[in-house]
Amino acid sequence: MALGLSNSLSLCSSAALAALCIMLSGGAASAKATYTTFDDGMVTGINSSNSVTGWQGDGDGFVRTADGTVTTFRVAGAKDTVARSINDGSEIAGYTFDSSDAYHGFFRMPDGTITAFDYPDASGTYPVSLNNKGEIAGFYHDSSDTSHGFVRSASGKLKTFDPPDASQTDALSINDKGAITGFYVGGNALHGFVRAADGTITTIDVPGAVAIETTAINAKGTVAGWYANGDGTMHGFVRTADGTITTFEDPVCDLIQPTGINGKGVVTGYCEVTDHKGHNAGFVLRSNGKVLNFQVPTGVLTTPTGINEAGVIAGNYRFGGFLRFP
Repeated sequence: MALGLSNSLSLCSSAALAALCIMLSGGAASAKATYTTFDDGMVTGINSSNSVTGWQGDGDGFVRTADGTVTTFRVAGAKDTVARSINDGSEIAGYTFDSSDAYHGFFRMPDGTITAFDYPDASGTYPVSLNNKGEIAGFYHDSSDTSHGFVRSASGKLKTFDPPDASQTDALSINDKGAITGFYVGGNALHGFVRAADGTITTIDVPGAVAIETTAINAKGTVAGWYANGDGTMHGFVRTADGTITTFEDPVCDLIQPTGINGKGVVTGYCEVTDHKGHNAGFVLRSNGKVLNFQVPTGVLTTPTGINEAGVIAGNYRFGGFLRFP
């Protein structure tokens, strides 16, 4: 049940790639944004200095700084190096897979030094999120291919965790206080969770939902994610640290998938345009509850993957990566 980035960005694979200019809601506010586009690969994360990381089609990971300088790298022995997260110190975490398609974790320092790691006895290790203290959250598969959450300390110590009664666990985001969010399978349903730094785990469920996934957490402990009702559509929600849940809809989209939230509570993500199936639009959920849609100019399949504290959004579109400046 583990959902890697290739699954979570599956809406990008549509064959309907004809040129399209979609006038989306948000109007003047959306039009004020400016964009930088580039073709350096699949963007997965952004830090406070507008550096982004990701991976390229030839199997290399990369980091692109704000001035456009691109550095590629590959973990020794890896067939593909998938960089997943970059922190404000330009440290990077991600995973590789080798010639036998076995997955392994790695941590890269700004000077290019790379440390490879695996959860003990795991059949696959998938680091997903890195905070500014050098702590990494992710999941691993055991010998029976069951996923469990893990956290790796800055010193390299690994610890596993699962919510009570979980049959599978995926950790997706960690904040600077060490709180982790993600989802787990329990009772044949998907549930969200927040794991505090002390190990306390709180289950998150939206009333009436048949599935829920929490995908991002900010420094205040506010999480963003999606939930599904019986009609099969996906809706957005935000949950504050005190447990208050606010749901939201996109006026022109369905299949809402939040991918990032910053300290101001601004959420970004992507959705499928209702009248143009197979085409993504990006969205911004403001702290006032207003949803703005956007497309990268001259592009379609706009898929944000992260947002920093200044509100700069990084992601991908039909022709490469982008930065959106508010």
